[in-house]
Amino acid sequence: MVTLCSGWDKSHAVVDHLSRASESIVLNLAQAARLQGSRVRLTTIDYAIGSSLECAACFDLAGIKQLLTVDQSYEEKLRLCEVTKMLIGLRKAWDQTTLEDETLPYQTSRSGVRPLFHQEGLDVYRLGLSFVEWFERQIAAQAPNRLWRQVDDCATSMVLNIAEGNGRYACLDHRRFLHTAHSALIKTAAYLDLCFVKGLNTHGADITGKQVLDRIAAMLTRMEQAATK
Repeated sequence: MVTLCSGWDKSHAVVDHLSRASESIVLNLAQAARLQGSRVRLTTIDYAIGSSLECAACFDLAGIKQLLTVDQSYEEKLRLCEVTKMLIGLRKAWDQTTLEDETLPYQTSRSGVRPLFHQEGLDVYRLGLSFVEWFERQIAAQAPNRLWRQVDDCATSMVLNIAEGNGRYACLDHRRFLHTAHSALIKTAAYLDLCFVKGLNTHGADITGKQVLDRIAAMLTRMEQAATK
């Protein structure tokens, strides 16, 4: 995966995230293999699983940004799906407890309907991707470069934390990921306001973007509240 993104435009936040998340899979897997007989081992393999979900979200974002074609994005996710299944298998072998949502196993065939990864079935995740797509198509070309980078970084963080915080793995602080996603959303909205203050001629597009963010914020609030119960 590191080789895959080596030729991408590194101004996109997703490039750095994909590089770090792919390395995290390997490093945490190696660490977990070393920690025989320790409960920390389960937490460490959970980090590897979470990073694989983050990589899957990176591929979705790369497709939106046209760093990958739709087919390339799917093929990369398909390969990653096999890695994720093996990580889950290891986790189950090390601890006989059942992972969350195991009734909906990861898919390995292209159906066009059923998602490959858990987050793809979440409304909040799809809305996050919709916001990024809207921004890339409607705003990015007009936004000052510094503000574009800020919105891109914050929106990317929002989507990736939604993905990692709502995956099928146990023993991670889901609420922490949701809180981070919510914080990134607030920053995204603030930087978006600054873009419009700069006088972008978007014919009401600001309302569309803020409406999507408002919907995501409401969902994240409910999810954070549920995670505390």
